Amino acid sequence: DHGGHYVRSSLFAPPAPPNGGPHGKVRRSLPVYQYRTKLIDAFVNNPVTIVEGETGSGKTTQVAQYLLEHASETNAPVNIICTQPRRISAIGVAERVASERGEPRVGVGITLEVESS
Repeated sequence: DHGGHYVRSSLFAPPAPPNGGPHGKVRRSLPVYQYRTKLIDAFVNNPVTIVEGETGSGKTTQVAQYLLEHASETNAPVNIICTQPRRISAIGVAERVASERGEPRVGVGITLEVESS
């Protein structure tokens, strides 16, 4: 039951890759890994969660995967959006996450807004 809300079947997460995927050992060595359970709890129990950490700690590539894996384990619908300031960064993150999960690709959406004053 999802609280009476309509949920698309595509919002259900695929199973987590065995042993954390082809890069599981590297993923477990990142600084953010030691906070995996606390991060999941924070996202589940709070409407807003801010994650702060050093460059290269795994914030961008790992936290989204933790949430995806948790959704798969609990059979909960999930829609994860990760923003990046530049198109090349967004594509790079998507490719990295797909590689770590052993998947051919993940979705990338690019929006460009132009403002003039």
